[in-house]
Parts: sequence; structure tokens; C-alpha cells
Amino acid sequence: MSDLQCPARFLLVCEPDASVAQSLRYERVAAVYDGAPGAGGAVLGRVLGLPVQALARPIALVDVLEGAEDAVNDLESLADLHRGETVVVSAVGRAGARTEISVDGDGLDRIAPGGEEDRS
Repeated sequence: MSDLQCPARFLLVCEPDASVAQSLRYERVAAVYDGAPGAGGAVLGRVLGLPVQALARPIALVDVLEGAEDAVNDLESLADLHRGETVVVSAVGRAGARTEISVDGDGLDRIAPGGEEDRS
């Protein structure tokens, strides 16, 4: 059976600077979370005009992509708060790295560059 709830869309960015934040200005971002304290969350919030909410523990991009249980659980918990919305998360990882993740009741899906879901 398919999930009847809208997925939450996460834009995970590592060590974002002002140019990365500027590139997100035209997204309809509902919230900004700092999953990498001191690594650019404040810049995202300032440029996007949103308060930055700190996460209880850091989120590493590589952990999300590898399906690490803690990272997946953290994003699924956030998704419950943001169904149908776009959320930006400052993540731990190589500066400038970014990815798009869709989270619904069936789990996490990485969105391929063309905008299609990659369920691999």
C-alpha cells in the first residue's frame, strides 16, 4: 500500500556559505535546521529569513546516504513535523556537498539530479 501522506523534502547542505544560501532563496523553505553546529546554519537562516533550529545531535550527510539508523530516524522525526514542506538542514560533510532527500511513511529516498526518485 502506498503512503497517503505528502513527503517532506529535505535539502541537506554541508558547510553552506552565503552563495549556497542565496541559491536556495527561490525554494519555498519552511524551516532551517542546524545539524552541523557552527558550520553555516546561521548563514542559511539569515539569507532565507528563517529562524535556525538546533538539532539534538549532528547529522552527517554520509550517514544519511548510507542509511545509518540514527540519521534516518532523525530525518523521519523531522518529516513528521514537515509533511509536504521543504526543509533545509546544515549537515556535517565535505564543504559544498549537498543532496535532496524525500521522506514519507515508506522511508527515505534520494532525489536524483533530474528530480526523479532514486530508490536504490
